[in-house]
Amino acid sequence: MVAIEVEHRGIIQKKDFDKVKAFFDKNADFVEEKDRFSVIYFQTRWERAKEAINDAIDLKVRITNKKAELVMKYGKWGGKDARKEFLFPIEKSKFDEMIEFLKLLGWTHGVLMATKTFVYNYKDIEFALVETPDWGYYFEAEILADETTAKEADKKVESECKKIGLKLIEDEKFYEMIDELNNLPGRKFDFAKHDFKDIKNRFKEYF
Repeated sequence: MVAIEVEHRGIIQKKDFDKVKAFFDKNADFVEEKDRFSVIYFQTRWERAKEAINDAIDLKVRITNKKAELVMKYGKWGGKDARKEFLFPIEKSKFDEMIEFLKLLGWTHGVLMATKTFVYNYKDIEFALVETPDWGYYFEAEILADETTAKEADKKVESECKKIGLKLIEDEKFYEMIDELNNLPGRKFDFAKHDFKDIKNRFKEYF
């Protein structure tokens, strides 16, 4: 059975990040620190995230702590969502080849994302505190469920975030956040015009 990723998100103000991290350091089980670079594809060409709310395919090639994978999430997305998730590990040496493979299939444009993430397990929920250079911080809280448990998982995540004091983001604000991130300098790509080798050189520390 394909896993359903039940996920809620929210912004962490810069002034509050250390306090939030300290809470999880004290009260949760630390899982790992992730240095990640992602090539995130757009299913259709759009300028504002709100235009893409009906694009069910979320496709990306990413490398996390030197381990690469192809990832697809399927379903409606927003400030919170419950989507099917497919993960396919690939060899790090095949990263460039996967980019070329997807290009030949017509996947050519999207955005680049580089993040540092601190992952914790708190009350059977995975909390990820994410730092995006030149922008700020946000969090993701998720449970892997199935079709029979997704609604229950959604309520649990929302309840625990509220108890901790983490404010969940509404869809409209989430789309605004995505637009801000996507419009940072050097984020957008089009492999019909750009060579991935040049992009890789910019983010070579992740490889």
